Amino acid sequence: MNKVTAFMSFIFLVVSPAWAQTPPATPGAPPAGDAGGGIMDYWWVILLIIIVIAAIWYFSRRGRNV
Repeated sequence: MNKVTAFMSFIFLVVSPAWAQTPPATPGAPPAGDAGGGIMDYWWVILLIIIVIAAIWYFSRRGRNV
């Protein structure tokens, strides 16, 4: 397994709890996620994109210097 594959696997394992489903609400309670609506509801997506871009940038620059 090369370093890029190991790094991407690590990122997937770190982020996968964020993809877990929320438990169902009790009867009469508002649906989960209705109170939000701001950009911070998607913080984990933004963080994942930044990490992937940083990994691509890092490994592409490393290849040129060898």
